[in-house]
Amino acid sequence: MKEQQRKSAEQRAIEKLTELNTEEGQETIIRFGDALPLKEPKAVSISGTIDAPARWVEKRKDDIVSADAHVLVDRDKMSITLKTDENSAYSDQIIGTLTLSSEMQEFGINTGESMSCFDMADRIKQLRSYFETTQTAMKLVTELRNFKAKVDKELELSDDKRGNRRGLVAQTVDSNLPESFKIELPIFKGMPKVTIEVEVEINPNDLSCTLVSPEAHDIVLKERDIHMDAVLERIKEAAPAIVIIEQ
Repeated sequence: MKEQQRKSAEQRAIEKLTELNTEEGQETIIRFGDALPLKEPKAVSISGTIDAPARWVEKRKDDIVSADAHVLVDRDKMSITLKTDENSAYSDQIIGTLTLSSEMQEFGINTGESMSCFDMADRIKQLRSYFETTQTAMKLVTELRNFKAKVDKELELSDDKRGNRRGLVAQTVDSNLPESFKIELPIFKGMPKVTIEVEVEINPNDLSCTLVSPEAHDIVLKERDIHMDAVLERIKEAAPAIVIIEQ
């Protein structure tokens, strides 16, 4: 009996909605059973390569309200952040970042990381494919494993007993290691390879090794601004009204 009453009620509802649709030219979808639970919308948060914000604006510019969006530029962190619907709890955020290549990180160039000559030799051997020739890399490996240094120290102390004191330590290290070598690798992730010169620095206290490259440092600063400025120009062209703020 109850089942018949339920079906009868459903039929009357369908007939009533059909009449409304006929009169107003609307479409109505009727579903019976448990409805899906209501859920809050989710904010979009995406991190990608440096041009991610530009690609987002170019594809979604018709959906973005420029007055409610802004772009933050942090050159120290090499990042560009696009925020849309800035006053909403569901504001979208697209972050583009320039990242040093895994090869640069593997070498430890300009990171200040120091290690023994034996450990450096093992690292160079693993990364020998980035050298101009394998022979050049293996020659450096041999030199590191057979590291010899002649250390000359001069110590000068003086005290005139009148409060004036002087202390001087002069140290000279003469080693068999080359002053520098060249490797070919990408500076930034996803960028073409370049040839850079890398210097081997010796710590005077424990004679450990550190790899530095002033040339790579200059390239990072130059290429950072070139790539970031190119992204900002694309954003300006696609949506001129979006405010861009340098941090």
